[in-house]
Amino acid sequence: MLRGSNLLSLGNYNQAVILDLIRRKPGTSRADLQRRSGLASQTISNIARRLIDAEMIRESEPGDAVRGRPSIPLVVNGGGGFAVGVHIDPAHLTILLLDIAGEVRHRLHLRTPQATNPGEMTALIAVSIGRLVREAGIDRDRLLGVGIAVPGPLDVRTGVVLDPPQLPKWRDVRLRADLHDATGLPVLLDKDVTASATAELRKSADSDFLFLYLGSGVGASVVTQGQVLRGASNNIGEIGDILVDPTAEDLHWSGRRGGLAAACVPEALVIQAVQAGLMVLPDLTDYLATDDAFTTLTELAAGGDAKASFILDRAARRVAVGIGVLVNFLDVPRVVLGGPTWNRLSAAFLPVLEDAVRRELVVSREAFSVVASTVGELIAAQGAADLVIDHFLAPHASVLVID
Repeated sequence: MLRGSNLLSLGNYNQAVILDLIRRKPGTSRADLQRRSGLASQTISNIARRLIDAEMIRESEPGDAVRGRPSIPLVVNGGGGFAVGVHIDPAHLTILLLDIAGEVRHRLHLRTPQATNPGEMTALIAVSIGRLVREAGIDRDRLLGVGIAVPGPLDVRTGVVLDPPQLPKWRDVRLRADLHDATGLPVLLDKDVTASATAELRKSADSDFLFLYLGSGVGASVVTQGQVLRGASNNIGEIGDILVDPTAEDLHWSGRRGGLAAACVPEALVIQAVQAGLMVLPDLTDYLATDDAFTTLTELAAGGDAKASFILDRAARRVAVGIGVLVNFLDVPRVVLGGPTWNRLSAAFLPVLEDAVRRELVVSREAFSVVASTVGELIAAQGAADLVIDHFLAPHASVLVID
């Protein structure tokens, strides 16, 4: 049984403020901390010493000083604490270990036929976390907790996965409590799209953007003034039914005809490929088979197949319509795309999207851009781990609840 951490005993609010300032701007000196925090120099010195003794921060080599005694930069000691991030996708399970400096120390990426069974999935996650910690060779007392990113809708306050369309049999699953019982660790639950936007915010210099999540489903999150918006029920981002093409073909599936989800999720794109004669229809209830067929489609397009290229080019232009609707409403300067399927779509989407979105905008923007995520396919799991670290180490109360 893994044990939770006592890192919360490290200090009070002022201590959390100082640690957070160093986390956000590595290389900050004690004098910089005094100016930015408003705390007395002696208080800064005392807190810095306690954090160094606790191995949460360390002194770095000073740069060249113009004159006088050089300032000693303070940086986060990544080995001072860790969080586990878990992303449950219908086709894949990603589990990673993130240190408090924001570096991924170890990861597991599994295909998950168990995804339709909550009990088996919880057991698999618990076993995999134990394996992750052993293989990474970390001190388990330094483990803050586990963050889980899952498809919505969910109730983050009770830790219950309500009834996600992509996860049959996952109705009213007490995932946070069940995983806490299975691991003995504090557990935090959040939506995959919100966790992804959190990870992008941590790695990006931007403080205002729309994040478009592309996975087994499609979702969106909004970051404004450095804050990830959540909505009244913490379920922001359900955008799959936005109409992007009223003349779209009938896919004979559960999603809205002509909707954004029908334009870009793997299941819908595979059906379009089948209708074009590119492949035999797989068992669409088998997310692994569907994901493999989706990969085949993207590989065909990359290899120059005209029909496959047409399907993905059309998908990109339809997605651009949906993005345009959101940008016109939210007035954001940048759109970032990421998620589990993004790397396979990016070659076909990126050359098309920005110009196509610009044609949809009511107000033209010179500085507007559409870009790929800086984080990569691990983004949801990394964001889930980021949320755990923030929950314990940031100097503000989180809207999320942790067991």
